[in-house]
Amino acid sequence: MKDMELKRINIRIPAYIQDYYKAQAKRYSVPYTNYITMVLTQIYEREVDKELVREFNNAIKQMKEMSGNVTAEEMIKQMQDIILKIEKLEN
Repeated sequence: MKDMELKRINIRIPAYIQDYYKAQAKRYSVPYTNYITMVLTQIYEREVDKELVREFNNAIKQMKEMSGNVTAEEMIKQMQDIILKIEKLEN
């Protein structure tokens, strides 16, 4: 489980960047610091999602390497055959 303890950070940014984010926060009627927190959280979540997609793609590539050049349709058919055999053994 992720550590949900809140942390305070101090950052230094150019005034024009701060002005931009203050205007954005005002546009959405939220405090500036809450808006910055939301932006940082969105960036974090996007990066985590990218990593999950990379891991998924790597897993798919490994499955393809292990099974050879098999289409998804053939894999589904093989799985159905296995399920039928298991059902016959259970009966």
